[in-house]
Amino acid sequence: MGRSAFPLRKRIKKSNQRLQAIRRVCRTHTQSLLHEGIVMTNDFEVSPETFCNHPDFHALPVDNRPLTPPIYQSVKFTISTFEELKKVFKGEREGYFYSRAGNPTLRVLETTLAKLQGTEDGRVLASGIAAITNTLLALLKAGDRFIYFLESYGPSRAFTEGMLEKFGVKAIRLSLDDHEGIKRELAVPGTKAVLFEAVTNPQLKVAPMQLIAEEAKKHGVMTLLDYTFSGFQAKLPWTFDLYIHSLTKYAAGHGDVLGGCVLGNETLLKRLDKAFLNIGATLDPHAAFLIQRGLKTYHLRRRAQCENAQKLAEFLEAHKAIESVVYPGLKSHPQHEWFKTHFDDFGSIVFARLKDKKKPIEDVVMRGKLFMMTGSLGSTESLITPALFFYASDLNVKEREQAGIDGSSIRLSVGIEDFNDLQRDMEFILS
Repeated sequence: MGRSAFPLRKRIKKSNQRLQAIRRVCRTHTQSLLHEGIVMTNDFEVSPETFCNHPDFHALPVDNRPLTPPIYQSVKFTISTFEELKKVFKGEREGYFYSRAGNPTLRVLETTLAKLQGTEDGRVLASGIAAITNTLLALLKAGDRFIYFLESYGPSRAFTEGMLEKFGVKAIRLSLDDHEGIKRELAVPGTKAVLFEAVTNPQLKVAPMQLIAEEAKKHGVMTLLDYTFSGFQAKLPWTFDLYIHSLTKYAAGHGDVLGGCVLGNETLLKRLDKAFLNIGATLDPHAAFLIQRGLKTYHLRRRAQCENAQKLAEFLEAHKAIESVVYPGLKSHPQHEWFKTHFDDFGSIVFARLKDKKKPIEDVVMRGKLFMMTGSLGSTESLITPALFFYASDLNVKEREQAGIDGSSIRLSVGIEDFNDLQRDMEFILS
């Protein structure tokens, strides 16, 4: 092996010598042009000042692609002819002109998410709430009726009550438990859309999805499913018009990037495009790249999070300081069997109530060394929040009772840490 390597080394040495000679010639020629104040760019002689703004573009050969999709961190794109640009504007061919209207890095993420969810296509936006608000603004107009729920994500409620109603949309707030009310309101003429979460935050209550899907379809009402809590699960027996995710949570998974998406059929998404373009809540290409990278470990992270959450829920259910625990993986959860049938896992969120109603909840949630007191969910680290303050501060006493949230409630978002460490930290928090 050693002898046969020598001729190869000689050939490599000669090749390197030739390469260095070529580089010296090129460098000398470039220095000569620079000395004269001339640089070549795209076969066009320009000054160094101009060249810095018009560097050479190096296209990859067709058969030579990077394994990681590149970041197209460019606002603007050019195209071969004006006629081709017109085709791009008319949607007659694929292409890009301005990143607010489309970007290749965003497109990779959109198609990835659509395939994960089992839909035709998708759109990505700057945050989860941007995905919700932009969709509602695109679909609704003054005079339309819109149904949302008491148990909905707080910012969704705030936008509906603070903005949509100001624009003349009639918003109807119901409880997910009010099945007769849901049937009645979906049947009212002029009802255009209903927004709901598959699993509510923080009470982990399953929405009556079959009822909503069937009644909405019967009356031509558009269904918008916020699927953030459930992750990318595509095996539900019912279909919905649009699936919305906060990509900030499980998709990105590391707590360092904001993003949101709307997934559905291509025709419906094209109806939203003009509003999305004009509102301009565009996801940044670098953020799209980080989310795409996060998806590589999505299933690994979610599996570890759910396993830890199951163990933590069982530990808390047996703890003397805990009054009750809500987690779909526990047999005590009223919809435990439903979860086993329809979902791939039980999630990474645990909801609990303390026995001691006099102990200030603020003191409890600030004691953690690993469970950090802050909002959000789905990241690799574990979090703890006082549920009333974070998720029900805008509700009155009766509504809080309906939602099942009181001053002794805590919500836990479980991460991927070693469970023994999490258990020790929780013991300390509750001591």
